[in-house]
Amino acid sequence: MDEDRHPDRVPGRQTRPAYSTTRRTWYGYGHLTRAEKSGFGRYLHDCSYVFGDVSVFSLPVLFAIVVAPGAGAFDATAAGLLAWATMVAVGAAIRGGWITPLATETLGWVSVTPVLLGFRLIYYNCALGLAVFGGVALADAVGYAPLSLLVAITVTALATLAFPRLAQSFYGALRDV
Repeated sequence: MDEDRHPDRVPGRQTRPAYSTTRRTWYGYGHLTRAEKSGFGRYLHDCSYVFGDVSVFSLPVLFAIVVAPGAGAFDATAAGLLAWATMVAVGAAIRGGWITPLATETLGWVSVTPVLLGFRLIYYNCALGLAVFGGVALADAVGYAPLSLLVAITVTALATLAFPRLAQSFYGALRDV
């Protein structure tokens, strides 16, 4: 990937990591630098970035998932861990430019702005809550417990793929007000 090919700044989006083989690295004592990384190294770096992004803003629903009743391989905790991991894996692939988000040609993850921090808090909690508790409820209604895991993976993958476009639209709408 060539760092010079990335599009001009797209409001609400981080496009540089999707077109670059370098990532910012911290060497301690306040020293930041950019380091060239292999594809695997970039993916691991992007996983840690998206893990922090998703985890911090999803704390309310993650707490609800952990304390939810149930004991078994298909309860809310199992579905929650799978949904959380799916969001991180898909988000890292979007951030690195390996997959294109839904309804947009712009590669890259969502930028960190004050407006989008609030959007993240609402979106991540709703997506994970729907995926986990909706999946468990659907599995209970149908009477097929493994369905909870399939719903968790599907809903969070689709929600993560849609997130960059929705956040970009939300950011653009607030900017125009």
